[in-house]
Amino acid sequence: MTRSKTALGELFVVGSSKRVLKSQWKNDGIPFYRGREITRLANDGFVDNELFISEELYAEYAEKYGVPKADDIVITAIGTIGNSYIVKESDRFYFKDASVLWLKKKNAVNSDFINLWLKSPQFFDQLDTGNGATVDTLTIQKLQSVQVDLPPLPEQQRIVGILDEAFDGIATAKANAEQNLQNARALFESHLQSVFTQRGEGWVEKRIEEIGTTQTGSTPKTSDKKNFGDFIPFIKPADFNADGSLNYENDGLSEQGFAQARKVAEGSVLMVCIGATIGKCGWCDRDITTNQQTNTLTPTKGASYKFIYYQMLIEDFQRRVIHCSGQATLPIINKSKWSALTVWLPPTLDDQEQIVAKLDALREETQRLESLYQRKLAALDELKKSLLHQAFSGAL
Repeated sequence: MTRSKTALGELFVVGSSKRVLKSQWKNDGIPFYRGREITRLANDGFVDNELFISEELYAEYAEKYGVPKADDIVITAIGTIGNSYIVKESDRFYFKDASVLWLKKKNAVNSDFINLWLKSPQFFDQLDTGNGATVDTLTIQKLQSVQVDLPPLPEQQRIVGILDEAFDGIATAKANAEQNLQNARALFESHLQSVFTQRGEGWVEKRIEEIGTTQTGSTPKTSDKKNFGDFIPFIKPADFNADGSLNYENDGLSEQGFAQARKVAEGSVLMVCIGATIGKCGWCDRDITTNQQTNTLTPTKGASYKFIYYQMLIEDFQRRVIHCSGQATLPIINKSKWSALTVWLPPTLDDQEQIVAKLDALREETQRLESLYQRKLAALDELKKSLLHQAFSGAL
């Protein structure tokens, strides 16, 4: 099939909108889109908009400069560039100048074909600046100059049909994988909640301070920090992994910093006590130090640290943490309030360890399923990229 290299500027008038001042933004009226809204439209086909312009301004701009019409294409041009959307017959919106570019068809070309091509590797390869860096701003001149390997209209339509059918199948497969991912997580959460809310006989409620030693970390001087080698690690909230384990390989302390730090013994429970991630929990299987954003509990022989960790994840405990934090803008729970929070313990340490073993096994299986579904989602994304590459290199 014959193809011709054609500059996008030969097919479309490439431009942007007439400027709309921030003072002209409204709370209702005609939707006004920035790059983020166009991205949402490109990805999901709909958007919950928060900015508008008046009907009067829209009518004025429609008469003087034109507004997006069916079969036009809009594409994000700043930050996350290249997210494109074909305007539908039912659409009525205006958009922010420079943040979004506007393609108005001036020659016989299939807009669906071009919209798909704008998502292909062949398009993004041309956005390379020539020095190995990818551009973060798409200019009118750059978009005009990109070259489309253009087949005749019937071939464009055939390719669109193949890709639309394939992408519908991929979208269904992704939705199923994402639902399975959510189901796996929900199963673990449900079982975790039931363990600590449907307690058996003999469980007793105790304050955290009754079952071990509690403390808050300390913040060393910058000069006391060093890259972690064989020294005791210095843990911050960012070092908490999703499964409660810790990343020990970021920061350590100098000998002077270590001498002044508050040590946390192996087998302790940690919880972030301030800020957006308040309530995030972890546990350590080696001696550590922590910063002041972390409260810690080192249980006595009568309590399992993993059992306490799992209990601190449940909704009731997290709700009580937030309730005690006291500040809406910057939630903080100090050591005394945190130490006074209660947990439930079954009659024996052996009972705790049996529960931990079951939860560990269920979490391991959940993580295995999550990894499986994440790999499937990644494979579907790669399949979509591969189909786009084949379609626009003449291989379909």
